[in-house]
Amino acid sequence: YPSLLSHDDVETLFHEFGHLIHDMLSKTELISQSGTSVSMDFVEAPSQMLENWVWKKESLGLFAKHYKTGEVIPDTLVDRMLAARNLQSGNDLLQQIFYGMLDLTLYDGYDPGGLLSTTDIVIQLQNSITHYPYFEGTHQQASFDHLLDYSASYYGYLWSEVYSHDMFSVFEDGGLFNSAIGGRYRQEILEKGGSEDPMKLVINFLGRQPNNQAFLRSLGIDKMTEEEL
Repeated sequence: YPSLLSHDDVETLFHEFGHLIHDMLSKTELISQSGTSVSMDFVEAPSQMLENWVWKKESLGLFAKHYKTGEVIPDTLVDRMLAARNLQSGNDLLQQIFYGMLDLTLYDGYDPGGLLSTTDIVIQLQNSITHYPYFEGTHQQASFDHLLDYSASYYGYLWSEVYSHDMFSVFEDGGLFNSAIGGRYRQEILEKGGSEDPMKLVINFLGRQPNNQAFLRSLGIDKMTEEEL
């Protein structure tokens, strides 16, 4: 039987490949500054940026084909996927903020012998940040492995995502497969690794200060009113 990939699988593959090319294309004098050896505020930016190509018809048409007939994924199916992409995006954003706050709170002077247990902190944060009250007995902190892998830095996923969409907007405006833009991205972002301040790299690539407009558009909440949010 063939080993087929779901769209989520392909998105994850592109994400990890984004880390790979960050490492492969890096040109730094010191290995300690090579590739993904960048600040946690930026390490997930190139990987998350590459995910955007799996949501574009132009790129999906190059590889998303029926494994028997070779038929390219229909535009109607892609349209339905795009329509469903932002379902619950606001709640998903709040959930990521909750995870980031939980991570920071537990590493910011938390006393294991104090009055509050880790579950108490989960309950307080989840009930104050998300729209979903804590479900008794779930103990999310016990399965949140990023507490160890990204200690006090999980917030970097969201921070990097803002950068990633802002950088991807350059490709949206100039062409998804524009080799000149791709070359500039390689030189300004990937080749530099951690040898320079990421903010400087992003500004050089964008030609301006970064902002969150592309990020908000990606969530479909850029035109929502405060009541709708």
